[in-house]
Amino acid sequence: MVVLGLTLFVPLNLFAQNSLYIALKPGIYSPRSADLNGFNNGFSGDFTIGYRFNPNIALEGGFGYFDTGGNKTFTRGASFIQAHYDINVWSLTATLKGILPYKKWEFFGLAGGGIYTVSVPYDTNGYHHQPYPYYYSDYTSVWGGYLGAGIQYNITPGFFLGVEGKYLWTDDAKYSNVEKFNLDGIISNAIIGFRF
Repeated sequence: MVVLGLTLFVPLNLFAQNSLYIALKPGIYSPRSADLNGFNNGFSGDFTIGYRFNPNIALEGGFGYFDTGGNKTFTRGASFIQAHYDINVWSLTATLKGILPYKKWEFFGLAGGGIYTVSVPYDTNGYHHQPYPYYYSDYTSVWGGYLGAGIQYNITPGFFLGVEGKYLWTDDAKYSNVEKFNLDGIISNAIIGFRF
C-alpha cells in the first residue's frame, strides 16, 4: 500500500519506452490454512502478460499453476478414511502493480485476484467399514485474492529479473465426496521478464 501511495508523487509524464512485457515466474507455494496443515510445499509457476501505463502503474493478466500434497483423515458416516491428496490448482488472474523506480531497480506492491480451478485426486486406505483402498478425483472452481510486493532489476531496457511474494486468500473448495479445502498460502516466485 505504501508503494501504491508513493506513485501519486511521481510525475506521470515519464512514460516507459517499452510498455508491453511478458514474464515467467517459477516458484514455491506454501499452504498456510488449517485445512492443509502438514501438507507439503509445492511448485508454483505463472506466465503473465503486462502493460505498463507509465513508470508507476502496470496491469498484468496471468495464467498460473501450483500444487501441494499431504495426508488427511476424514469421516463418512461411521467410516474413518485416511487419504493421500494431490491438490493441483490452475489460475486465471488480474494484478494491479504500483511501481517505484530507482535507477535500474524497481520496487513494487501488487494487489489482484482471479478464479482458481482446483483438482483433488486422492488415494484412500480405509478403516472400519472401508477396508479397501480406492482412487477418486474431483474438481471445482473458487475465487481468490492476494496482496504482495517485490523487486526487480533491469539488466537491459528489454530484459529484467526479480523476485516477488504474495499472500493468497481463497474461498473454500468444496466437493461432493471429500472435505472442503481452503487454499490460503504464500506464493514466492522468481521473475524472468522481457519488454517489447
